[in-house]
Amino acid sequence: MKKARKIIAASLIAVVAVCFTACGGGDSSESGTKTLTIAHQYGMAYAPFEVMKEQKLIEKYYDGVEVEWSTLNSGSAINEGFASGDIDVGGMGVAPAITGVTSGVPYKIASNMSAQPHRIMTNDDSIQTLSDITDEKIALVNIGSIQHVLLAMAAEEQLGDAHALDNNIVAMAHPDGMSSLLSGSVECHLTTSPYVYKEAAEEGIHEVEALESVWPDGNSFILMMASTDLYENDPELYQAVLSALEEAITWINENKEEAAEMLCEAEDVDAATMLEWLNDPACVYSTETKGVMDMASFMAENDFLENEGPSSMSDLAFDNVVGN
Repeated sequence: MKKARKIIAASLIAVVAVCFTACGGGDSSESGTKTLTIAHQYGMAYAPFEVMKEQKLIEKYYDGVEVEWSTLNSGSAINEGFASGDIDVGGMGVAPAITGVTSGVPYKIASNMSAQPHRIMTNDDSIQTLSDITDEKIALVNIGSIQHVLLAMAAEEQLGDAHALDNNIVAMAHPDGMSSLLSGSVECHLTTSPYVYKEAAEEGIHEVEALESVWPDGNSFILMMASTDLYENDPELYQAVLSALEEAITWINENKEEAAEMLCEAEDVDAATMLEWLNDPACVYSTETKGVMDMASFMAENDFLENEGPSSMSDLAFDNVVGN
């Protein structure tokens, strides 16, 4: 597993070395329209992007921009898009963002986007804490993900070894992890919203008490990253993206019933269920980062990073970012 972590970081460095080009942000077509490419993954953690898209908020703050939205399957894929210059703005988890910055991907944190509940769910009545896990399988999205790092943080605190459960990990996408948990092909699933809500509603599934002490609810989950090129060479467009994100977050927080109506179809639930999820205190939309440096320090100390870890938040984030 240590080798796998090194391969992930090294592959990012290779991508940067081969594909380091100017970012597409601010590129102009023959008509003079600028194109901005934004990438994200699936799920309600990215709800501010959905609002920005539906309400055309970037276009509101910047005339003459064409926004292209791209949905990718992982933070690693988004990192590769940034490194090749195909992506200008993207949303991703804290851990792949830290890996990307320290590996030389040409971007930094532009803002926090959301915090969401992270839980270890299990179908095994005998598993109540991490110490009850022996050879049982733990599904999580991939090696080097925030879910992997959270498991390591909990293992260090509760088992005395950050990598004690590395060999239990089975990498699979969140939906596949939920299906495997419910079918019994894995015993545990470390996941986030909406899957924690869906799994908790299933008979025979309960939460393993493990993560709250190392990553309290409200700590950052999804960060908005922006290319260095966009930040340095098109500051007005960069600011428009920030203004659009802030308006989207404010709209969600002040109009949760309408937000639930907008988001429920994508999660295949009714609006009432989505509203219940949005009202969970662990579901937070905010531009302020929390816990990022704590995770970065842990990753540096426990062999998750190929290069030296950041010494301060300014190594990871642009100067407009508020938080830690």
